[in-house]
Amino acid sequence: MTVAGSARPVTTPLTPTVGVVVSGLDLAVIDDATAAELGALVVRHGMVAVPGQDLDEDAQVALAARFGTVTPSPLRRFLGSRRACSLIEDTAEHAPAGFDWHTDESWTATPPSFGFLHALTIPACGGDTIWVDTSAAYDRLPAPLQRIAGTLSVVHHMGDEYLATVARHHGDPVAAQLRAAHPAIEHPLVRAHPVTGRRALWLSPLYTRSIAGVDERSSRELLGLFERSLEDPHVQVRWRWTEGDVVIWDEAATCHRALTDHHPATRRMRRCTTAGTAPVGVG
Repeated sequence: MTVAGSARPVTTPLTPTVGVVVSGLDLAVIDDATAAELGALVVRHGMVAVPGQDLDEDAQVALAARFGTVTPSPLRRFLGSRRACSLIEDTAEHAPAGFDWHTDESWTATPPSFGFLHALTIPACGGDTIWVDTSAAYDRLPAPLQRIAGTLSVVHHMGDEYLATVARHHGDPVAAQLRAAHPAIEHPLVRAHPVTGRRALWLSPLYTRSIAGVDERSSRELLGLFERSLEDPHVQVRWRWTEGDVVIWDEAATCHRALTDHHPATRRMRRCTTAGTAPVGVG
């Protein structure tokens, strides 16, 4: 991995399972070969953190476009916006959302492939983000549970927490129309990675409603059983942000959550994603 006129960047794993830091890289000027190497690192490690970046919105979109088609979120498209990036801004008056574990937009037919988050304003402490390697979570399940998981499908829906946030920012009518435009959808519980074929638990507790074709009690117990695997620290990495950090993650093999312990301090992040493909099961 090289950049013209610079020393070779240094790659340092964050844990044996998930996450890597790449230091000494200017994401604004990387060539195609470096972008390809960086994409391979994202797939191999789940998430890649690149400190010390200074990207405006156009530069962030240009970076993401090296990895795929950058598209506005369903909400932004619904509102008629063509801007590919969204701003996540927590302040004393605007408390952080506090979302549960999730994979972005898992309630769509073709969820994103990569996520890109650029830290603009970071509190003195707090506001970390945690990623879970859902392939490693699958690998750590007992074999009988792996077999059961491979036979199941899960119903995803944008959910009350997300819709409440939409209503708070854009009004109840917009939230109601968005709900109507995106009915619940089924995805396999175990997904084959679109690049490597490796199996991953396609879990997104913020958006998963039930196990398809199973009674309510059994569905609740099964979902709880699989979702507990996300709490295993052996498959997690916790990133403490500094201003200028860019993190790129693999939406097909991770889920994540941002902590809210920084409130009322300000935290501003710019986010975009690249288009993905429909999850394919392995049963």
